[in-house]
This record gives sequence, C-alpha cells and structure tokens, in this order.
Amino acid sequence: MIRLLTVVLLLAAAMWLGPWLTQNPGYLMLVLGPWTIEMTLVGFVILLLLSLGLLWLMLRILRPFLGFRNWTLNPFRGRQQRKARLAFEQAALALAAGRFQDAEQYFDRSDAMPEFTMLRQSMACYAALQAGHATKAMQLAEQLDATKAQSCYVKADLLLRQNQAKAALELVQPAMQTPTDAPLLAPLYFQALLAAGHNIEVFHTVLKAIEQKWFSKAQWQALRYQIYPQAIRNLAAQGLFDESNEYWLALPSKERKSMAAVLGRVWAKVKSGQAEQAEKLLVDHLAYSDLPLAWPVLKQIPLKRHVVLLRKQLQHWLRDHQEDAVLYAMLAYCAEQDGEPIQAEMAWQKALQYQPGLKTS
Repeated sequence: MIRLLTVVLLLAAAMWLGPWLTQNPGYLMLVLGPWTIEMTLVGFVILLLLSLGLLWLMLRILRPFLGFRNWTLNPFRGRQQRKARLAFEQAALALAAGRFQDAEQYFDRSDAMPEFTMLRQSMACYAALQAGHATKAMQLAEQLDATKAQSCYVKADLLLRQNQAKAALELVQPAMQTPTDAPLLAPLYFQALLAAGHNIEVFHTVLKAIEQKWFSKAQWQALRYQIYPQAIRNLAAQGLFDESNEYWLALPSKERKSMAAVLGRVWAKVKSGQAEQAEKLLVDHLAYSDLPLAWPVLKQIPLKRHVVLLRKQLQHWLRDHQEDAVLYAMLAYCAEQDGEPIQAEMAWQKALQYQPGLKTS
C-alpha cells in the first residue's frame, strides 16, 4: 500500500514538474579553481541519478567483501527486514510456548540475520511438523544447506519423530563417517539404531563413541540412560541378551558396571521372570546421586510387588533429604507397584509440591 501511494505521488509530481522544467530547465555553474562546469539543472539531476545508480551497483557487488551484507539503498527494504525479523522473534516465542500453528504462520513470513538462517529454517521445520504438516516440514528440510551436518540432523530428527527409523538411519549412517560431524549426529544415530532394532550394533557404536570421544563426560553420563536400558530390554525381549556374549564383554568394565547398564540388566531379569533378583540387583547398585537420571527409566520397569528393599532404601534417604521430589516420586512408584493407590497418590502430591513440573506419566 505504501509503495503504491509513493508511486502515485511520484507520477503526480512528474506530471506537474515535467512541463514546467521543459520551459525552465534552469542553469548551474560549478567553479573549481581553473575549471568551470556549466550545465542545465535537469542535466545535473540526470547526472546525479546516474552517479547514484553506479554507486548502488558497486556497493551491491562489493558489500559481501566489506562486511555490511544487510546494508541497502532501497528505502523499503529496511522496513521489510525489520518486519520479517520481528516475525522471526514472534515465531520463536510461539514455538517455545507450544503454539505451533501460530509459529508456523510467523515462520512463513519471517527472516533473520544471515548467521541465523539455518536456525530459522530448522525451527520452521519443527513448527510445521508440530502443527501437523509433516509433508511441509520435510519440504522445508530439503531446502536446508545439504553440505552442513545440521541439515542432516534436522532431516533425521524429523524422520524419527514420524517413526521412520530406517530412513533416518540410512540418512545418518554415511555422515557418521566424517569425524567432525559424528559428535553432533551421534545421539540421533543411537536413537535410530534402537528404533530400527539394531541393538547389538548399539554396543559396537558405544566403543567408537568412547574411543573417538564424541561426548563430554556429563553428556555421556546422561546419554547412557537412553542407550543401555533400551538396548538390553530389546535384546532380552528377543531372548538374545546374555552377559557372556562378546558384544557385552567387549565393553569397558566401567560401562558394564554403570547404573544405566544395571537398569538394563534389571529390566532383563524382570523380562525373564526374575523380579526378586532384579530388585536385589537394583538396590545393591543404586546410589542417591543416581536418582535424577535413573528415575525416568526405573518408572517403566514393572517390578510389581518386589519393591520392599527398594522402598526401605528410599525411606532411609528420605530422612536426610525431606524435600527431594524425585524420592517422593519413586516412593509413589513403589506404592503403585505394591497395589497401594492411596499411598501412591499421597507421595505424588508431595513430589509435585516440591517440583511442580515433575512428570507423572
């Protein structure tokens, strides 16, 4: 609308000034030392416009090399960029707040600084997927820079979120051969291996991850809980898990004795009908410091009524940590397994009192 109004005003000015300038072209004389330049005012304006046009062309060619990529002579471009970047900010906020329909619409008309282009495009993919437009999300992902590992990460993650583990694995596997890309893609690679049922390959990949140092100590400590319990449970369900197998013995002793691996072994014993031995194994190895990372896995293991020892240990820790929400959540789990719904509900209320955001599912 503003552009149209400007064009109309310029045409009106030209219709009014044109005839007048034809009859009164004006006169201009510039004196610079021994030089004198004489011309009509109309000629000077034409020369000025040609000079500005040449300057614009030179700046357009040279601006990538001069470090001001976003500078423009277009009087409308700056306003467009501000609106587009405001839309990007609104889209990011809507995505963070879970308003996926709004986020998708904002991303469609957003823009960002060049260094944030990949981030904006990636967030647009996730917004479209969460809004229920999977096809559009994959189309946006195809527009990402294919030479960057982040592009592969986004595409594979979108595929995994659509339960297409095999396609995600085929996409990530070649990229894992590049040492610089492997640390970024490794979490998705493990996830794809587990979802595609390549559980033994998971243990071989763990050895590569340790050898090539894909993760920091803190990252690996957390990632273990997403790998070992799931892989061991899957193998146990197929009757293939045995602690004497080569793939298990090849792991470093520290890995086999880690709490994440112990939870997997507990799950395997439950699967084989040894719930009592599973509880003893759990209590023998579980430490108070393990609770925050162990809880999301432990709550999925059906120990049934074999929680007496675990319950005693949790109550012992509770005496010294009376405001620990995870302890109350685990006591609620024990009560549920023991068939005490009222006790479970009371423990959950305590857990949510000290940590309102604690997941209860």
